[in-house]
Amino acid sequence: MTLKSLRLCAVAAIAAATAGLAQAPTARTLLNQAIKVTGLAGADAPAYHLKANYTLYDIRSGKETESGTLEAWSNGSGVWHREYTEKKNSASEWSTSPTEQVATKGARLNLNALNMEVAQTLLDPLHQGARYPADLELTPQAGTFNGEVLNCITVTYPTTAAHGMNPDLLFPRYCFDAKSGALRYTTTSTVMTHYSAFKTVGSRQVATKVEVKPYNRLGEEIDVTTLEPLPAGSDAMVKPSGKTVAFPLAHEPGDPPLVPTHVAECEYPIEARNQQVFGVVSVPIVVEKDGKVKSNGPAMGPGPLSRAAQDCVTNYRFQPYLVNGQPVEVSDTIEYNFDGKPYQGLNGTITIASQAPASAQK
Repeated sequence: MTLKSLRLCAVAAIAAATAGLAQAPTARTLLNQAIKVTGLAGADAPAYHLKANYTLYDIRSGKETESGTLEAWSNGSGVWHREYTEKKNSASEWSTSPTEQVATKGARLNLNALNMEVAQTLLDPLHQGARYPADLELTPQAGTFNGEVLNCITVTYPTTAAHGMNPDLLFPRYCFDAKSGALRYTTTSTVMTHYSAFKTVGSRQVATKVEVKPYNRLGEEIDVTTLEPLPAGSDAMVKPSGKTVAFPLAHEPGDPPLVPTHVAECEYPIEARNQQVFGVVSVPIVVEKDGKVKSNGPAMGPGPLSRAAQDCVTNYRFQPYLVNGQPVEVSDTIEYNFDGKPYQGLNGTITIASQAPASAQK
């Protein structure tokens, strides 16, 4: 069954049962119920211990690109410990409060990427929907897909609501089990994520099997092997140990925007000019608590341009990023376009990867 089939799975049922749909819960009610019962995130989430195997694939070749194990312990109050173990490397991250995280010093695994691809997909699959503003208009749908009776919701006017950003990044279609209310599918124009084989922890339902399929090809598998309430006396499992460093929060689409206070044109290197090299350079950054910028890994792009952009972007400045009124370190990516045209500043030459141009101009 294709993504198109899933997107259209409700049409026949809606046409045949219009009167019944009129009595169905509103889209907002469906979303709020799903947030209460899906996954293991949120202030009311139970304490748990989880272990899961994950495998990532190259969707073009079908070959495995990365695999390992995630083990997580959470006391249910925003204090948790995650440990990723792969063939040659391992790394841990701890959350000691909603605004403070630390990670293993010198870790060679990309924790930001693993948290987004593995932990967030498994533990907090409704993170985007949980941030939908109250006035965002939602449309309900109903139908059956692969024998599952589903209630689905979509954002009614996604392009308008996205303010220039790709709506897929902000507003996936969510489909919930009609009986339990738990999330079964998320779909965009290119990706379908399927949640199955559920296990209950406290009042939450957690999928023990997850498949992510970009362009209807397998891109990721997650299989939960252990899921249980956190045993009594496990406080030590959620406390940092060994040598650690502060770990910045990942800035994501839909978060309050990063607000630049100083950006500038980067010098076009003589070497690149002589070779007529152009292109976009992606520079991973961390905005520190005082708004200063530091590098968060190597820049990606043509060699001489990458070096120039990385040296330049670390001189940028932002307003301190606040969570619950407190400044925190936050990571994002600056994309600088060396296109040979006159400098156009933000939303022209310079783009903040996680946010729409309209947001960056505020």
